[in-house]
Amino acid sequence: MGTYVIQGKVKSKRNGLPVPYANIEVIPVGADYTVPNGSSNVNGDFEISFDFTLPGRPSIIFRISQNVGSVIRYIYNENPSEDTRFNIGDVLHVDINVEEDCLTYNPPAGGAPYNELFVFTRVGVIATADIDQSDGYAYSDINPVAPNSLDSNVPFGRTLDIAGWFGMFCDVEYYTVQYSIDGIAWQDISDPLYNNWYDVAKGHWVTESMGPMTLAGVPNLYKLPNRSLPWTFPDLLTQLDTTKVQNGLITLRILGKKMLSGSIVPAAYLTIDPSYGTLKLQIDNTLPKCEITDVLHNGAQVKECTIIDFSSGTITVNFEASDDAGHLGQYFLNVYYGRNHIVVPTPILPMKAVDDYSKHIDATKKWVGGTYTIEYKASEYDSIEMPPCAYQFRLRLDKRTRNGYGLVYWGYEDNVNITILR
Repeated sequence: MGTYVIQGKVKSKRNGLPVPYANIEVIPVGADYTVPNGSSNVNGDFEISFDFTLPGRPSIIFRISQNVGSVIRYIYNENPSEDTRFNIGDVLHVDINVEEDCLTYNPPAGGAPYNELFVFTRVGVIATADIDQSDGYAYSDINPVAPNSLDSNVPFGRTLDIAGWFGMFCDVEYYTVQYSIDGIAWQDISDPLYNNWYDVAKGHWVTESMGPMTLAGVPNLYKLPNRSLPWTFPDLLTQLDTTKVQNGLITLRILGKKMLSGSIVPAAYLTIDPSYGTLKLQIDNTLPKCEITDVLHNGAQVKECTIIDFSSGTITVNFEASDDAGHLGQYFLNVYYGRNHIVVPTPILPMKAVDDYSKHIDATKKWVGGTYTIEYKASEYDSIEMPPCAYQFRLRLDKRTRNGYGLVYWGYEDNVNITILR
């Protein structure tokens, strides 16, 4: 008899956050025996041990579920024909990345302030300390000397998870979150907000509406999470659909409220942190431009699926990779042939076929991109580098806009296909 131990962590592939309170099933493959179920803790970690008496070593797959409102939701399934872990060792370490929709745990750094202070803590997983409060960009980098980061000076877009802490001694029961374009006129955020907490006694997740609600005639109020419960997002304040907001710099603020004698009144014990009690965000929901405008052979336009004789001359590609808001992240125009073989080297004349923001960072924090031309000369790309075959000119670009987790305007693509003879 041998004892085997499986240690692992369950995370969301979408945002890298841990998946807590999930049921872990270890399913044997090719043998008849039973492995006890396990569960992930609040940080997504789990450990399962079992005895195995059959000859050889066990082979296994995993299945993972979460109980949401007493309904079992399977969030990860492995296929025996593709995912089996054969003949595992005495101790197996696994990291399981869940692609399906799952409930995650998003703990803030530190905890609620031990006073009457309010602070914005983050947008998604981007801490407010990493958001420049002069212009609202995340991960500020204006260093004109390389190396710089491609992922710097990030604007925000789509729906944002806005988080913050009220101090332990605040008397806030409800709150309103507002945004302003000019810092003078303020508008309530009224997007629906849901949060989840784990009912330890009943062993399942509970989804709860946190607002907006109208109480005593006051609209757009949200309620605080009960701090004694394990919430998926314990400091979540509101969700902001930025597609409803004007692009550019906006400012968020909080108004703390409480119920007193049947009326909603301002909280008496609430201090707004001077540095992070308001939050400036640069919003950009504009679409980039990604288009191969022309493919030319010796100056003549080549139509889609045309066959050309490339024994001499030049193939010219004109394309546009741009972003009017100035938040282009990167572009690359590559040429593929056969079964996804890439043509190398990538042209740098007359312009660059590949470029990214890290080479264009300056004090404006913007890179628009533009229209470009590259050339493949038959005299420079011989029949080994560009053999007779079907070719695809593939343009791709990404913007820098994020929703607090990952890029939201990425992978824009345009293709042109031709056949080359030599």
